Formats: sequence, structure tokens, C-alpha cells
Amino acid sequence: MRIVHSLGWYFPETCGGTEVYVDSLVRELANLDVQSIIAAPRDGTTDENYSHHGISVHRYAVGPAQSRDQRRGEVPREGFDQFSGWLQNQHADVYHQHSWTAGCGLHHLQRAKELGLPTVLTIHLPGNVCLRDTMLRNGKAICDGKIDIQRCGACWAMHSGASSWVAETFSRLPCAVSKRLYQILPEWRLSTLLALPSLVAEHRHHFQEMVALADRVVVPCQWMYDAMLINGVLPAKINLSRQGVSQEFPLQSDPSHQTNGRLRVGFFGRWSTLKGIDVLLKAVQSLPPSVALDLNIYALAPGKDEKALRQRILSSVSADPRLHVEEPLLHDQVPKAIAEFDLIVVPSICLETGPLVVLEALAAGVPVLGSNMGGIAEWVHHGKNGWLVPAGDVSAWAGAIRFFVEHPERLGELRKGIAPMRTMRTVAAEMAAIYYGLCRI
Repeated sequence: MRIVHSLGWYFPETCGGTEVYVDSLVRELANLDVQSIIAAPRDGTTDENYSHHGISVHRYAVGPAQSRDQRRGEVPREGFDQFSGWLQNQHADVYHQHSWTAGCGLHHLQRAKELGLPTVLTIHLPGNVCLRDTMLRNGKAICDGKIDIQRCGACWAMHSGASSWVAETFSRLPCAVSKRLYQILPEWRLSTLLALPSLVAEHRHHFQEMVALADRVVVPCQWMYDAMLINGVLPAKINLSRQGVSQEFPLQSDPSHQTNGRLRVGFFGRWSTLKGIDVLLKAVQSLPPSVALDLNIYALAPGKDEKALRQRILSSVSADPRLHVEEPLLHDQVPKAIAEFDLIVVPSICLETGPLVVLEALAAGVPVLGSNMGGIAEWVHHGKNGWLVPAGDVSAWAGAIRFFVEHPERLGELRKGIAPMRTMRTVAAEMAAIYYGLCRI
């Protein structure tokens, strides 16, 4: 059996959770005699082919997005015809798409369907449902994920800085009027506000088309499963398949090697406000110098926004000797690094489908201090294998960190509560069953 896996980014340029998931998945599928090839877009004008961890990778050129419609995925990016021809020549049994971006989105899934391939769509990110990328209504309350033109339009506008009155007013514009204004007005802030209803309607339409084109929709967490249902996806089409860790991660931590009696805390993620890194740093800085801890930050800054946040935060934390900003690690180096800590912190302020670092920490036997929502709360059980804190609450985070500094014995109790973690070997077996099931239909 031969599977084409497509996603919006891939190694070596990026190493996010989706890339790590796909890399681990295809390697485990190979052990089940399921052959895989990776397809992902690349900026530029020429295609590229190479091998990563023994798996063939095809990077199809998409060039720069030249128009607003291309950036929004309304029309294919440059090079789509080449992708179509390449896909047709693969003679694959199943097409499995892991992203929903301009470079790997609706048109690519549609082309696979036109070629007669069974299709699987895995939804890894909240942004595939939520235009705000957080699944938090107005940035505060957890949302059920229902894509509603007026509600989502107002929420998205407030996220962009509009007042609640302005957001509510613009979200009530008739869709036909909104769409026409979007088409004729130049790109500026007011035109985006005027276009809100039509943009949300377009997003909902794209969502419906994506799930209609997929023979199976795979989701990695319960809240995403519930969001699929509330948006009308049939239960028979949805497969809940939780993430797993690669085989490298049963590397257990050694709690005996203390560092001068100080609590060793690790953060692994991105320089992003959605990851709550600014909340974490404010919490640590609010603690008196006598609170003995070391926070080591291993964070990536792939984009200009992340780089700007990193620079801004670095300038504000340099005076605190407890804060250590480390060089980013290759993913193969992460297991050993995680095992060095007493506690891994995951302070996200959005609903996560994982994140993968939670699973990796628990697999290494390290308790997790995490935000009490989304996928984090599905893996971390308060007082058993970790500790849950209200998202975004600086005072609560400071209090939790101080608690573990003053009561290190609780960490030993939490370690005992960590159960063996689900692995990508199990995930691969579930995916293989889906593939074979589709080929028998």
C-alpha cells in the first residue's frame, strides 16, 4: 500500500507539531509495510526532492502568493498544475492531507478526489475551525466551535482591535453586501471589517467543502471531535485518534540529580503569545528572588512575529538570573533535554489539540504544569500526573510554581501517577486500519 501524505510545511525548514507527527507516523507505517511519500509546498520556482529519515519527500514550488485570493486559498497558488501531475504519477492508494493552508488546502484535496483516490483529512490545528486560532470566544470563554457568521465575525473583529460595538455592528452586514465591498475595496483595515460576514461565510463554506471531500476526518482530541459534530460532520466519518509519542521518548527522567536544591522548570514550544510564554515569564518575575528555581526556555521563532516577541521579552528578562533562554533544539535532542527537568510548563492560552510536548514530558516521566483547557486538560489530570492552572492567570501560575518550589515532595507523588503513554506505533496501526478500510469500499 502506498500513501501520499501532504502538509503545509516540513523539515528541515520547520519542525512544528504537525511535522513531528507526520514524520513519526510514516516511520511507524513503514514497519507495517505501508509505504509513504511526503508532499509539501516550498517557496520558489523549482521543485525539490530529498529523503528525511529514510522517507521520500517531494517539495512542490508554489512561488509567492501574488493576489489576495491566492493568499486566502480562493484560487490555487502558482505551480498547482505541477502538483496535480506529480500526484497523478504517484499511483497512490490513499491521499492523506494534514494541513489546510493556501499551499496545501482545498484545491489539493479536491484534486486527489478527482483522481479517484480515497481521502483522509487530519485536522491538527484550532485555526481550521476558528478564525481567531484560539477557540476562545472574545478571547475569554471556551467556544464550542460552531462556525456562525455573526458570532464568529464579531469575535474575529474584536481580536483585530475593534470595540465590541463596532464588531457587533459590522458582523450584522448582509453577506451579499459584505462580499461586494470586499471585492471592490482595496486592502485596508476598514475594508476587512466591512468584509467580515462574507469572510466568515467563506470560511464556513471551505470547511464544509473540506470535510465533504474527505472520506474520513481524523481528529486528535475530544474537543475537536465535538467541534466537528456541532458543525454537522457525520459521526460515521470522524475518527478520534489521539496523538502518540515516538519510540525515542520512553527515556525516563532521573529525579535524584538535583541542581543545588532549585526547582528545574522547562518550557518547550514557540515564541508565541498563544503559547503563553509571556504569562509564564511574568509569573516567574513576580516571585521574590528567594524562590529558588531555574526556568530554561527552548523556543522556536520561525516567523517575524515570533522573532519580535522573542526580542521584546529578552530585553525585559535579562536582569533575572533564574531565566535562561537556550538555543532551540533539534527534535531528536528533545527527549534527553526534557528528562533533565523536574517540571515541564505548558501555559497555552488557546485550545491545543495536544500539544505534543505534554505527551513527551509524561512519556519521560516528568510532571506537567499546564493550562486547564483543551487538549492539555485531556492529558493532564490535576493532582495525579500533573497540575492544572487557569490559562492566562499570572498570579495563579506564580502560585503554582512557588508551591512546587516549597513542596518538592509533591513532584515525586505526581511522577508515580504517570501512566505509560500512547505511542505513534498505536497511531500508525489505527491509520493503517483506516487506509485498508477505505481501499475495501
